[in-house]
Amino acid sequence: MHPGSHTGSGEARGLTRVARHINRLFDSIPDNKVTLSLETTAGQGSTLGYCFEQLAEIFELVEDKNRIGVCLDTCHIFAAGYPISDPGDYKSTIRQFNKTVGIKKLKVIHLNDSKTDIGSRKDRHEHIGKGFIGKEGFRNMVNDRRLEKIPMVLETPKNEDLKDDVKNLKTLRALVKNSRPK
Repeated sequence: MHPGSHTGSGEARGLTRVARHINRLFDSIPDNKVTLSLETTAGQGSTLGYCFEQLAEIFELVEDKNRIGVCLDTCHIFAAGYPISDPGDYKSTIRQFNKTVGIKKLKVIHLNDSKTDIGSRKDRHEHIGKGFIGKEGFRNMVNDRRLEKIPMVLETPKNEDLKDDVKNLKTLRALVKNSRPK
């Protein structure tokens, strides 16, 4: 789920409110085994969760840390200003994510290109390799050994026939190196 918006109260108060409500939710269903994954956002308007530090702050305030994780959305982090297209920039961004939030908190990845350029703070999904992230950004991600066991979900524009999903999957599969060094 997206963390939400501060709706004018300011980011600090908004983050505290989000964590407080997550704590209330977890308290109300103590035996539930589902992990709540907060999705990174592009940062439009008063939306929270557009930087890794905000997610880390929410996690710090959540009491049951075993029940919370992250859904990393490629379009969202790119639009929020995190570069992932160049191999060096990608490594730096993932290193920053690991240092700030922790790669162990990463539970799922939404794969989608971005119709807008880096730092636009606009959430506009595009087909894989057809936007500003480009194929190289996805090549970096699908060949990252640390992400091998993380589910990756297409979140690109859809038609009822799902032909676009077939094309996007074909594009992604073509980017995977046949023999990844271990």
